[in-house]
Amino acid sequence: MVQADRAEGLVLPEGGGEMGELIRAHDWSGTPLGDPAGWPPVLHTLVALMLGSSQPMFLVWGPKRTTIYNDAYAEILAGKHPALALPFNEIWHEIWESDLREIVEWAYAGNGLHMDDIPLRMMRKGYPEETHFSFSYTPVRGSDGTVEGFFCPCLEITEQVLEKRRARLRAELTEQLRDVQDPVEVMYIAARLLGEVLGVEQAGYAEIDADGDTAIIARDWNSGAMQSNAGAHRLMDFGPDFVADLRAGRSIAIGEVRDDPRTNPTEALETFAARGVRAFLNVPRLRDGRLVAVLAVHSSSPRHWHPTEVALVEEAAERVNAAIDHLRAEAARRDNEARLRRTRDAVALATEASQLGWYSWDLALGVISADTRAREVMCLGPDEGRIADWFARIHPDDRRATRAIISDSLSDGRPFDLEYRVLHRDGSLRHVHATGTYRGDVAGETGLGTGLVRDVTEQKRSEAHQTMLMAELDHRVKNILAVVQSIARQSRGRAAVDATEAADLLVGRIDALARSHTLLARSRWQGAALAELIGTAVAPYRGARAERVVADGPALKVTPKAAQTLTLALHELATNAAKYGALSREDGQVSARWGWQAGEGGRRLVLDWREQGGPRIEGRPQRKGFGSRLIERTLAYELGGTVTLDYAPEGLRARFDLPLDKLRVEDGEDGEAGPALPEGELPAPFARESLRGLRVLVAEDEHLIGEETAATLEAAGCAVIGPVATQQEALEMAVGAEYDAAVMDINLAGTFSWPAARAVRARMIPLVFATGYSVAMEPPHDLAGTPRIEKPLDPDRLLAALASTVARESAAE
Repeated sequence: MVQADRAEGLVLPEGGGEMGELIRAHDWSGTPLGDPAGWPPVLHTLVALMLGSSQPMFLVWGPKRTTIYNDAYAEILAGKHPALALPFNEIWHEIWESDLREIVEWAYAGNGLHMDDIPLRMMRKGYPEETHFSFSYTPVRGSDGTVEGFFCPCLEITEQVLEKRRARLRAELTEQLRDVQDPVEVMYIAARLLGEVLGVEQAGYAEIDADGDTAIIARDWNSGAMQSNAGAHRLMDFGPDFVADLRAGRSIAIGEVRDDPRTNPTEALETFAARGVRAFLNVPRLRDGRLVAVLAVHSSSPRHWHPTEVALVEEAAERVNAAIDHLRAEAARRDNEARLRRTRDAVALATEASQLGWYSWDLALGVISADTRAREVMCLGPDEGRIADWFARIHPDDRRATRAIISDSLSDGRPFDLEYRVLHRDGSLRHVHATGTYRGDVAGETGLGTGLVRDVTEQKRSEAHQTMLMAELDHRVKNILAVVQSIARQSRGRAAVDATEAADLLVGRIDALARSHTLLARSRWQGAALAELIGTAVAPYRGARAERVVADGPALKVTPKAAQTLTLALHELATNAAKYGALSREDGQVSARWGWQAGEGGRRLVLDWREQGGPRIEGRPQRKGFGSRLIERTLAYELGGTVTLDYAPEGLRARFDLPLDKLRVEDGEDGEAGPALPEGELPAPFARESLRGLRVLVAEDEHLIGEETAATLEAAGCAVIGPVATQQEALEMAVGAEYDAAVMDINLAGTFSWPAARAVRARMIPLVFATGYSVAMEPPHDLAGTPRIEKPLDPDRLLAALASTVARESAAE
């Protein structure tokens, strides 16, 4: 068995860079692995794989844990390289007991191991160093199943981890300094954050007195392991060479004060020892060539300062310096604001009457001055006087556009006119209309701006309220119609033939009303074009030949009331033509032509409906049905017109004679010619078989509509999950259920279904909105492309929309 596990005659692979050469040149006979010719094939394979890879990799083999590695891993070893054929535990002796022994033994026990981030404090460059690695240990077995060693690809992620830490510090520094007004508090917060991130015991911000001899720390931060260094400190006590570097503006990073010539003179060592400092990082600040401040980080034990740590403290120092300068400049400029108040008060008398607020900006100082009205409009608190305070109040979605308009105004030297929203302290949104201009300062630089603001919230609210009312009315009315339709449809299965036919007629009439409702909603209930009413009425029966229906006449926009009445009448004519008349045959044709005629009470609309090519009519029906009565009586009663029905042998003829003043909207104008007959919205062709077996989640808060939707889907061979009626139920099912597609109402029990819809789309599952809302109600931007069908739901339209959505998304995959 031992011979079978050896690869006699195998040679080490070519290439592999420096490590390839070292491995081939190494005298393996003196190692636990022996001559490579006797190595197991799997060891040869892994060595070849490792040497051919640019990713850091190493092998640990045999009971002595002999280590083989590639060039990329040699870079990780740093000063420990070369370490070829050494035991793994000797190479990393400083972290063997604390970090590596357990996981190596775990691997030798036959267990795989992967860690995304293991922190290790290595000694590979002559000093203790925090490192982080992502790696996996894969046990390697011999032919007898015994674990011979393990194979490890790895990546050093130290820099990424440290950068995340630094990024977190930057973010926290920004967040915590945003509203601080006290410079000493700024110094303390910065010291605390740096101390916590760098893992030191003490940090502080020292300001240098006017003589340049004394450092004063108003308040420092310490972890409790080191005494506070708050107070005054004579600079020269820390060593003249150290002070000289500070005054030259050079950052100083010392890992051991006893070893650095700048800090190891006896007096300096005594000063550092009295304060418990063994290592420190100091970043000086110069102003006009003079040392004015030092940001200091102190450690009670020796440590190596990574260059990125030095850069981090330098960056923090710059930000703290800027924040302190800003706060003090703001305080210094408050006197200027007092001088401006007299002018502002004079302007206030005029602006108050017009509900305008006056403000001014000083771009150089970043401050804003505003009268009471302007501060109210811009939602500025009594202590908020910075441009940054104003900009923070602007809604996040409006900030980019606002900044762009102001920037363009600055660069072009022209006034600006803009609208934006501001966040009120109580959480509400206010709409602001602002105008203003800039002027140059004494040096000719654009630095001062002034302007007026006005609260236009009520105006915007009124516009939004009107839109919402229309959308909500549209939603509620069509939902009511959908419920009635559902009652009629679901009654068919329990009724006799005549009752079923009556239910279908009722559903058709309700559907016609809903279609006219949609046309009116799109025009904000201002009216509908007569040509559109005719097109909508005949759309379900026109088929592929558009020329089967001809409409011709001048443009006419009728009132909402007239639109609904005419819709019912036209629906009865179209339905009758489809069942018994011209549209029941392929070569049948209907023409609808209209125009004006003079009458005693003013001009009148005359509409002629003519059918030809249908079954021959043998005479007037013996009894007058509901449809005929609806046409004649409704038009007469509601519109004051007359209707003539002529049952000519070649086809039905109907004439509507209606007073124009009861039809036309008040601001409508008579046109010479109307638009072409609308195409109508026909269900797209689809294969019903494509839906068979599909699992469909249904979310609908109206019980009857939900049941009808489920029945329609089940009749097509779908398996229905639900219906569910609330947002919470829909969200739970969208996240946890197994389904292939979803049909979802936009409004579930008074709550928009956007969270559930997003959960469906996040799983890349096809979604169709079924809603009573018209196009006036748009979904959020991320759901804007979702297909939607309007209620009342037509079964064919529902199935066609679902089939096309599923097919389209399947093709996209």
